[in-house]
Amino acid sequence: MAFQSHAQTFVPSQNNKLDKAEAIRMLDGGSSTITGQVFARDNQGGLIPGVSILNTNEKQYARAGTEVVLMPYTAYFREYLAESKKQHRRGKSLLLPNEVVECMKFAKTGGRGKYIFDKLTEGKYFIYTSFGYVHQGTQTDVVGQRDHYVNGVYQGSSDLTNSYGVTTGVRVFVEKIITIDKDGEVKEVNLKRTK
Repeated sequence: MAFQSHAQTFVPSQNNKLDKAEAIRMLDGGSSTITGQVFARDNQGGLIPGVSILNTNEKQYARAGTEVVLMPYTAYFREYLAESKKQHRRGKSLLLPNEVVECMKFAKTGGRGKYIFDKLTEGKYFIYTSFGYVHQGTQTDVVGQRDHYVNGVYQGSSDLTNSYGVTTGVRVFVEKIITIDKDGEVKEVNLKRTK
């Protein structure tokens, strides 16, 4: 994964130390698998934005080649993630030293957003990805008002509206914490976002 660099980047000092041997063992020393799909789904039909009893909108799969990142959810990485989120709110990003990046696994999505990580041991993992898709919706604008009269007496007004389709590009970030309980386990983990 290419980590972006700009004027507001820095490498954090951390209280927890990286156990590189343990991290690499977790990522390459077992027979467990994490597999799934990466997708988003628009949600326009509910009374509460983002909440729907039945969402019939199509899945918007991540494009083939979208990168999915997996890291052991150790004390070192938990501290890094907490600091990263804090600095992100300030408009800064954290850089990871190369030795830390070596303790992460990367997969590319295939057709229909499918990905797979294998050779994992038991333990906790943090998985994330970011991808873009086309958001389609409907927007309605009030373009005027119509007054209503009955026998010359004003009864009220109603809005004149114009509805039209809207298409915009959307970028989503999806993350999950997964626990593998025993070696040889296969976990199906869909990274989905309802927008």
